[in-house]
Amino acid sequence: MTKPKKPARTYSDRTLKILWGRSAGRCAVPECRVDLLVEETDFDPVVVIGDIAHIAAASDQGPRAQSELSPKNRDEYENLILLCRNCHARIDGQTHANPSAWIKQLKAAHEAWVRDALPERGKSTLGWIPVILEGDHPIDAEAALNALAPDFASVSPITLKVGYTADASDLMQRIRDAVISFSQSGDPFEKRFAIFPLSSVSACIALGYVLTNRPNVRLFQHFRQDRSWVWPSVATPVDELSVSFPAHSDSSAHEVGICFHLSVEIAPQDLPEQLTHGATVVDVRVAQPSVHWLQKPSQLERLAEITCAVFERIGRDFPQAEKWHIFFAGPAPGAVKVGQQMNPTMTPPTQLYEFSKAGAPKYRASILLRPSNT
Repeated sequence: MTKPKKPARTYSDRTLKILWGRSAGRCAVPECRVDLLVEETDFDPVVVIGDIAHIAAASDQGPRAQSELSPKNRDEYENLILLCRNCHARIDGQTHANPSAWIKQLKAAHEAWVRDALPERGKSTLGWIPVILEGDHPIDAEAALNALAPDFASVSPITLKVGYTADASDLMQRIRDAVISFSQSGDPFEKRFAIFPLSSVSACIALGYVLTNRPNVRLFQHFRQDRSWVWPSVATPVDELSVSFPAHSDSSAHEVGICFHLSVEIAPQDLPEQLTHGATVVDVRVAQPSVHWLQKPSQLERLAEITCAVFERIGRDFPQAEKWHIFFAGPAPGAVKVGQQMNPTMTPPTQLYEFSKAGAPKYRASILLRPSNT
């Protein structure tokens, strides 16, 4: 029997550079991470033992095929992952254990590991675009930029002032206009943003939502006690993030709430009434919520992995959900990271909330994120 011909590959040079560069030339499977180049010897050349693998198959007959994808899109960076030949064969041979969503998480986690474990040494030739998201209190731009060292800013800081009492209807447009102003030229993949957020949760999530996860984004946390944006030299805290879905949930639910308990516990009675009586509410939490939870950038990458998986499962388990509600009790950069995991063209309208000590319920509706295609 004649084997079907493999479809021709159309990887661009740029796609290959991004894929190999962001993967640091290593297999993306954490238990492997083998160097995909075997060094030359006195008698033999360098040998490439890595494979460019497709997340959704290169053809309609391959593993995890998505017939709606065009041949060109199948060979784009977003649909590719770098693997050693052993891991490639195992992942493609065991498709039930390795669905597309999981492989995307695997890729994102590996690239986060590369950024965290193999930091840039010395100044990069490409600077960062610093973005300051300022709330009711001014941010010392000089102190923020010091956290970039040994890297540097390519332009003066762009300050977006969004007070905690800002008009929600105006705030979203201001954020969109600001993002467009500093990303209107060039390819999003080549943009490098250094984000210094110290504003309302809604503004932070909205900024991440508009930025998406396409550009290269470095997030910084403000450590009030030290008055510094420099990440402390401490051991990476034990990962305590967990997710809980309702034991008995209605797949036909039209509204879903997602609560992030990171800095403090969100009490059920503080939620709006429509989400307190048998509603579908998903919880993402740490074992002991604390304002000191965030200490390392790697925690943000883990939060991104968990959040992405939660959003994908909600989309799968609650296909009729017409509206999401996000309640975030956590640090500002974490809110930006959560916003980045939302797909502006696929995520349903999402209501954001702000906490207020006065009155009840304590979480009040603020910005409504609307899909870009509506």
